[in-house]
Amino acid sequence: MDIQYSIQDNRINVLFDRASDNKKDQQLRIEALISFQQIIENEKHLLEPGLFQIICGFLKDSMFEIREWTIDFLEYAFTTCGLNRSLLKDSLGKIIPAVGYTVSFEESTNIVKKAILWNAGVYPLIYERVCENAYDAEHLWTTSTSIKSQIMRYFDSPGTKQGIKICAVKYLQSVIKVQSRHVHDSQVVPQNDISLALCPPSHPILNPLMLEKEAIAIINGLYNLFNKESSIVITAIINALGPVFRSRPQYIYPLIKIVKKWKHNPPDHLPETPLKSAKKAIKIQLTSLLRIPVFESSSFANEIFDAILILGGKNDPMKFPRQYRRLLQQKDGIEDGTRQKVYGAQGSSMLPIDPTQFALPFVVDVIHLALQSIPQERLNQAKQVLQQREARLAALRTLPTPPPTNKQERRSRKTLDPRLEFVREATPKSPSPPPVVMTEDEMTLIKTESSNSTQSEESTTKREFSPPNLYDDDMEIDDAATVDIEVPQDQQMDILEAENKVDSKPEPEPEPEQQPLPPPVPTFKFQPYALPPPETLSDDQCHSFIRNALKNILEIDAMLSPDTKGKRSDVVLTTLSNGKRMSKNQLHMMASRLLTRGLDLSSEKSKKTCDELREMIIQYILEDFKNRTDFALTWFDEEWYHDSIMLSEDPSYKPNYVIWLNRLLDRIMPTLEDRIFFTQFLLNVPELQEDIVDRIKIFLNDPDRMSLGLYTISELINQRPPSRPFCMKILLAYCLHKDIRTRGSAISTANKWFPDHPTIGPNIESFALQSIKQLCDECPPPLFDYHYHVDNVNDPKMIEDENELMKWNNNDVERHLDLFLSICSKKNELFDQLLSIYVKTPESMQMLIRKNAPKMVETVGINGLLNLFLTFPEGAEDFVLKMLVVYTNKQVTPPAQLVNTAKTVIMERNLEGRFLFPIIAFFEKGEIIRNLPKVIATLDATDKQRDIVKKVFLKILTPPPNGTAPITPSELLVSLHQMDKAGISLKQSVEAIHICFLLPNIFNQQTLGTVLQQLFIQSELPTTFMRTVTLAVRAYHALGGFVNEMLSRHISQIWENDVLRKGFILYVTEFCLKVQPNNFRFLLQLPKEKILDILKQRDQTLSKALKKYIENLKPEQKRTIPQFLFESLEIGT
Repeated sequence: MDIQYSIQDNRINVLFDRASDNKKDQQLRIEALISFQQIIENEKHLLEPGLFQIICGFLKDSMFEIREWTIDFLEYAFTTCGLNRSLLKDSLGKIIPAVGYTVSFEESTNIVKKAILWNAGVYPLIYERVCENAYDAEHLWTTSTSIKSQIMRYFDSPGTKQGIKICAVKYLQSVIKVQSRHVHDSQVVPQNDISLALCPPSHPILNPLMLEKEAIAIINGLYNLFNKESSIVITAIINALGPVFRSRPQYIYPLIKIVKKWKHNPPDHLPETPLKSAKKAIKIQLTSLLRIPVFESSSFANEIFDAILILGGKNDPMKFPRQYRRLLQQKDGIEDGTRQKVYGAQGSSMLPIDPTQFALPFVVDVIHLALQSIPQERLNQAKQVLQQREARLAALRTLPTPPPTNKQERRSRKTLDPRLEFVREATPKSPSPPPVVMTEDEMTLIKTESSNSTQSEESTTKREFSPPNLYDDDMEIDDAATVDIEVPQDQQMDILEAENKVDSKPEPEPEPEQQPLPPPVPTFKFQPYALPPPETLSDDQCHSFIRNALKNILEIDAMLSPDTKGKRSDVVLTTLSNGKRMSKNQLHMMASRLLTRGLDLSSEKSKKTCDELREMIIQYILEDFKNRTDFALTWFDEEWYHDSIMLSEDPSYKPNYVIWLNRLLDRIMPTLEDRIFFTQFLLNVPELQEDIVDRIKIFLNDPDRMSLGLYTISELINQRPPSRPFCMKILLAYCLHKDIRTRGSAISTANKWFPDHPTIGPNIESFALQSIKQLCDECPPPLFDYHYHVDNVNDPKMIEDENELMKWNNNDVERHLDLFLSICSKKNELFDQLLSIYVKTPESMQMLIRKNAPKMVETVGINGLLNLFLTFPEGAEDFVLKMLVVYTNKQVTPPAQLVNTAKTVIMERNLEGRFLFPIIAFFEKGEIIRNLPKVIATLDATDKQRDIVKKVFLKILTPPPNGTAPITPSELLVSLHQMDKAGISLKQSVEAIHICFLLPNIFNQQTLGTVLQQLFIQSELPTTFMRTVTLAVRAYHALGGFVNEMLSRHISQIWENDVLRKGFILYVTEFCLKVQPNNFRFLLQLPKEKILDILKQRDQTLSKALKKYIENLKPEQKRTIPQFLFESLEIGT
């Protein structure tokens, strides 16, 4: 099992090795996994995303029990274990691909069902993870979407088992709840509901509108399954939709329509008994909805009630809530013909009926039944009486009235028609405005004005009425105004008597003759009125009045904020005395203009008062910033506009907009968590200056809120082009940040606009090129000031410490390369710019750049690597070689195109042998032997180079997973003895042969015996032959007999070559003194001339040893020694 993640706990390592070993007993493997789960139950902190990835590897195991255990463990970890929610989100990217493979290709039905149910549980978690951070979750969402498609295809496959379909319904239930909008009338608390409200409108991956359409399509598809699936699946769908109805009531009505359709056209594919079972399940779900208080007052409660009746709900009325039992009894009475319950005798005890609880078709049916029960003669008589009453009322409206005597008399007269009085009482009154707090001076002023107004009104009443001038421009008449008509007392009595007679007799009496009356006179008078002159208020009174007015406005807004939460900002607040309605937005505008235009700012005292009022608004907004953002925006709009007007008149004017916006931001940012409201606030303020945007560094420097800062600055770049330059400056500066996590997040954000955006993309490319050009400098450039300084005052000591001159290190080079490499992955031709800069840098910088080769290989890929080999400039050989080594080390077998291209370039440019190191193992046998001299030529008697060539030999001799090595060890060693023919020095050849003897596992005794035998049969012994013989016998003494015999046969040939002769003498010396001490049998078997030549060497160690050996022999043994040795060694006979 390939474990890339490093497990710290040795216990887990041992258990995983045992569980992943296919050769072990199945029971032992399962017991190892069970032991691992017991460890996790006691030490939950050991679970990490990397560990989850290793566990998911067991989903592809050949044992069914191990695959089932893996799914069960994932279910335990995500539901029962109680792990941190953030840990689970981070682990999803490691788990989802493996589970998706199980859903698509697993053969066991039980495992597939468990995998689908696990996906149903984690789908809200996946959606929440993608909403929170879209920059590294695209692959997660794509994989989850493919799983969703696979699960939905189970319904189209005819061979899918019912158990899998039921689990798939559970999964689709989770998808529908997540991909739907939260409804305020639902039973779920909004804070705990994962819905489309979590997804920002400008999300780069998720489209809320398309997700909602998909949810609607899914639930319609489930409803369509009613027409083809079995009753078991239909019942499962209905039971799964129960929780959906409670949280998403908008999906109830289609089910009601299906029930109504079943009343006349039930499904044909279901027999009677399964159909009853399905109807019963629907009835249970709908009845349970009626018991929820939230749904009792909903607009579709009566529709649900009617659907239950269609399904046979009247058979068990006690299951209904109380009010629906009463309604059921009333409906039963009408259906059974017992209409006395509705049209009962006077005085019968009958429950009060609220007609608003009935559906409209039901009310129409009741009215129709009631009219049918009344005789036609009675209907004609009632119609005639109504016509006569209407005629008399029309005659009364034409009667003129005398002018009123005084105001009190006009008010005492009422309209005779009681229906008009009913309408007047039913008209709702305007809500009374909230109380206003006033000072004593203001109360005195208002009382004075009130008394003056009363006196003026009384004087106006006493004046005589004069007809108005119809062409007076100053007069305005309201179209809705009505004129009361006064009727004389004697005529009123006649009218009352006539109405009574109409009600008692079928035939109306003849009307009395109408007497001519004077023309009607309006009840209002136009009198000239002059307002009293306004009083002059002191500055303190003005300030006090404005302060109190602002307090009242804020109190009113505070009281209305909870009620208007979530509604439009222009909700109607109150009705003014002139009939106009004031909205909440207008209230905010009034408060804002009080600050900017309500005071004369010519004095310092007025300015101080105005600042106090602004501080009052700041405090008010901070109390509930989320719900008072509209107020803040209205205020800052007015401040900005007022500043622009004042600056046009007086350039020395000090604007207030920037000052107070900065103060508000400084107070809300330390504790702000909601990125959407904060970003929307900055997008809507009238102007953003660099100092305001600079505050976003506070978020970017905080690891827990870095995503908030990046989201904000990304939206500002997208939607506020005037602020784009200094926003881009901050974002690109963080692309060079020292912290790798911060730098990576900033680069991911910047990559959104490259290369598609016409203006932002070129800026990113220019900055990336400039960052790599700085690698040519002797020292790294000064760091960007990543700290936000209050009032834009920089800390010189801090900047000096950070920008202290120092030499380049690997971290500096890496942060200058990261952004450039990220955009190279989208635009490969930019990589040539890096090569042109590389050849200009010093050797130390080139080494640092080559250390980042793994990132560069991932960036350019195979196509970029091929292009790099064909076009790299002179001086970039080491760079290209490093890239080739990194790529071949990652791949088990590199593409043939890369190997062929490398061979061609090496031959055309006559490159050194080190370029063969990464690819020679993938050559054919003949090519390896031909190119082997170039490899040997790189040896320079250093341990480093010997290790490199040793690795090359290992790579050549190691067979691939599903094949054989291109050359055998014996063939390689034999080839190394022919290097002198290719111009390789004897020293390098011997060094290469020594390297082979450093690999005893490959060059064993059998291999060396084969090599020596092949060398012995050659027509001419190689120059390095005796060195190989000495090393072989030294390593394996058992080869001594074979070697000595072969050497005896070739002694003449050996003595003809001076190098071989010297090697032979060294071999004999080592063999007689070390390999087999005091064994001179091999030496004594040699010819006389060869023995004497060996003994005449400068080193007399062998001669002395031989002399001592002969002297210690017994007399009879000395007779076997040749006589010339006694003479040569000066031994007495």
